[in-house]
Amino acid sequence: ELFGVCLPFWEEHGIDHEQGGFFCGLDYDGTRRSAVKFPWFQGRGLWVYSFLYNHFGGDPRHLAVARRTKEYVLAERRTVEPATGDVYGPYFAAEGLQEYAWAARDDEAREIAFALLRGLWEHIHQPGCWSMRPQGLWMVNLRIATQMLRRWPDDWLEEVAERSVNAIIHRHYNPEIGLNSEVLNFDFSRPAEEATKCNLGHSVETLWMVMDEAERRGDRALWEVCAERVRRHLEVGWDPVFGGLCAWVNVGQPDYEWPIERPVGTDLEFRATGEFHHMKSLWALHEVLIATLMVFERTGAEWAAHYFGMAQQVIDENFSMRRRGLPGYMLFADREMRPQEHVARQDNYHPPRQLMLCLLMLERMMARDRGE
Repeated sequence: ELFGVCLPFWEEHGIDHEQGGFFCGLDYDGTRRSAVKFPWFQGRGLWVYSFLYNHFGGDPRHLAVARRTKEYVLAERRTVEPATGDVYGPYFAAEGLQEYAWAARDDEAREIAFALLRGLWEHIHQPGCWSMRPQGLWMVNLRIATQMLRRWPDDWLEEVAERSVNAIIHRHYNPEIGLNSEVLNFDFSRPAEEATKCNLGHSVETLWMVMDEAERRGDRALWEVCAERVRRHLEVGWDPVFGGLCAWVNVGQPDYEWPIERPVGTDLEFRATGEFHHMKSLWALHEVLIATLMVFERTGAEWAAHYFGMAQQVIDENFSMRRRGLPGYMLFADREMRPQEHVARQDNYHPPRQLMLCLLMLERMMARDRGE
């Protein structure tokens, strides 16, 4: 899937070989629906191709794509300046730059990644700029810090990782419902209107990133807490009728009217009323695959294998266009995951990230079984 379908698709349709960067406004067959280069997808693509080079054979073609993307990212000021209003774009730029720095042994890229992360960290802790604390910000800070700490030990990065883990595990977790709240007030209090809500896919994604940090630290107790919470989120959020992970739950609120969901880079709208918001997304299923394989690699837990298998089946039967002879995916869908004739976006980050991380885990498991 990675080398025979995913990468050839992006090579032919999504990579801007002239200017650098990625076009993600693509249909299933690669037809370009939009020439907009949304900032999120540039840093993400930079990370993917740098990670490919670092972990899958050191192919100079992958490094060349990463280099041109790096040049594009640094030339686009809005990609690396949080003051423009898009704070996640700069975070993905920092993640991509740190991975590229290791691939290319580029000290300047590493220094820019450090400086960018420091600036973002200061920015999100300014009360005048932020009235709320979304879980997603701790997630991206932690993910970048964990990856950088494996290569460049640094006391400040350790602080970023520790504070992010503490916020995720102790602040966002609501013991009354056994789920993570997506949004807290700036003072870490829980808003009444958000107290019983959980973004299920984001929480699973965030928890596997804490598990990865726990692995780095050798903290088995933290790892086990996260594994059990991953299980809890899946048990609550998995749709027992149609399969797939529901987008949101608002526990005990059967008449709740959800805000309209408009996924970035698409022309889709999803409306819902009830305890669950049943929009389904491909990215959330990829996070389920990563999280459950992490648990299975370490413990062999049957529940992890069960959810891994169900998530892969839903991807194959509902989101993949392989059955139509096309390389692309449907990224977002209603509860029944009814087919969409055309789509306006493909994802250059979650699918290849899942494939690469899961392949590395499978290789470790096979090496262990061989006694290596």
